Amino acid sequence: MKHIFHVHTYRCKHASEELDEEYIKMALSFGAEKITFTDHCPFPENPFGNRMDMEQLSEYIDSLNHLKEKYQEQIKIEIGLEVEFLPSMIKFYEELKHLNLNPLIIGQHFYQHPDGSFSFNDEDKSDEFIGCCNATIEGMKTGLFNVVAHPDRSFRRCKKWTAEMTDISNELIATAAQNNIMLEKNLASYEKLVEKSNYIYWRNEFWNLVDQYNCATSKPVNTIIGFDAHSTDQMIKRMDYVKLIKCLQ
Repeated sequence: MKHIFHVHTYRCKHASEELDEEYIKMALSFGAEKITFTDHCPFPENPFGNRMDMEQLSEYIDSLNHLKEKYQEQIKIEIGLEVEFLPSMIKFYEELKHLNLNPLIIGQHFYQHPDGSFSFNDEDKSDEFIGCCNATIEGMKTGLFNVVAHPDRSFRRCKKWTAEMTDISNELIATAAQNNIMLEKNLASYEKLVEKSNYIYWRNEFWNLVDQYNCATSKPVNTIIGFDAHSTDQMIKRMDYVKLIKCLQ
């Protein structure tokens, strides 16, 4: 695996305490040529809890820039962030772009209601996928993002695939293709499928729609395999799933 994409750090408060350099050393042990850090984006006042603090952002960038220079002859290091797209935060995302963070990836774990509240506080989450997909589609149209992380995660609570899910998936896929945004095949989601999680994070139905779209168009949507690693142990474990994912492509 030449590219270790989608790596987190201890700053997000739900990863291991390992230092940034440990992930780089592990990537090198795999023979990787590039590693992309995309820790969870900090938000002003941090209303979500398990995210990097705003005060840590500059240290995150400085630490990885130092390692980028230290390992410049051995591996390419990219410094990005994983972001929930919230309409009220567009100016903040634009500010992040000015920090030369690349890539910025959309990881829509929840969405924002018109009244400013967040979906993770909803008692009824049965239609959560609609809000998450619509937020992802809106975010892609801003031109601020490069990749959509685990796009099929939005359907994790849905036991049965429906026509409505097909329709909104096709809109998301087409929007990604039109805006040159990659869709991530997330190894953490696939891991939950293998381990038979109660929620269905990996949706073959979604990826079949991607294949159908690509067969029917001259401008296909590109995909990328992401580790979504919150520890070096997860990097090791998920490396075993890479071949399985590639067999599905």
